[in-house]
Amino acid sequence: MTEAERTFLKSQIDKVVALETVQGDHLLAQILFIFDEGETPDLFCLEVESGPDGAYIQKGSNGHSLLLSDILTAQPPPSA
Repeated sequence: MTEAERTFLKSQIDKVVALETVQGDHLLAQILFIFDEGETPDLFCLEVESGPDGAYIQKGSNGHSLLLSDILTAQPPPSA
């Protein structure tokens, strides 16, 4: 992830972003918080999907913790 993407990600708390991980996973995620300190900076998010009316709906009942080093790209979500 570039420094510009990292800055973008930090400005998206409570918003939905499109993430790609180094493992090749693609997900839409609502960012809850980012912990950008210590040896393992990470973020906590809820995976979401686009609903029939274009609003985002949470997938499942669990959140995700992702290491910032495991995020390849962070971008605005695709337009509905």
